[in-house]
Amino acid sequence: MARMAAAERREQIADVARGLFAERGYRAVGVGEIARRAGVTPPVLYDHFASKRDLYAHLLERQADELAARVARATGEVGGGKARLRAAFDAFFALAEEQPLIAGDRAADGELGATARRRDGQAHAALVEVLGSGGRLFAGETERERALDLTAQMIRHGLLGLSLWWREHPETPRAVLVDRAMDVAWTGLRALRKGGRR
Repeated sequence: MARMAAAERREQIADVARGLFAERGYRAVGVGEIARRAGVTPPVLYDHFASKRDLYAHLLERQADELAARVARATGEVGGGKARLRAAFDAFFALAEEQPLIAGDRAADGELGATARRRDGQAHAALVEVLGSGGRLFAGETERERALDLTAQMIRHGLLGLSLWWREHPETPRAVLVDRAMDVAWTGLRALRKGGRR
């Protein structure tokens, strides 16, 4: 049997760890379990990642980069606010469908908390950019940036909640989640774009 290349072994360890961390969180998963599930010994795991914290931070950063790239690519291929929002939602759920999303376990470690905040900040900034493009949403408001920020927070946390629900209901097609998210988000955003806020 051919020996696995170092890069493949690293990917295998990362994939196993991502699934365990997504399922049970940072604190509940040990290096021994990750190594065993990946078919390696703990010393081999440490050849690839300096610590459990290093592995977790690697996964957070990689997932953030991948999500940002997907959203940018998807929204860059369409025009119009509604189409861009749908493309962003679909890119998010496509990633969640392909790999379990891990939460930033801020209580675990100060350094990990900072990494999680950077990851969340990237996702948040991408959503603010999608919402703010075109300039119609909250146009003319003196605190437009804050309004966009709060709206993006609400939508982002709603998407994360749906992704958690989806783990328990994997038979639900991705398109259904995108449609329902759009039904809620776009109904409200369309009213705001028309100046319907009270």
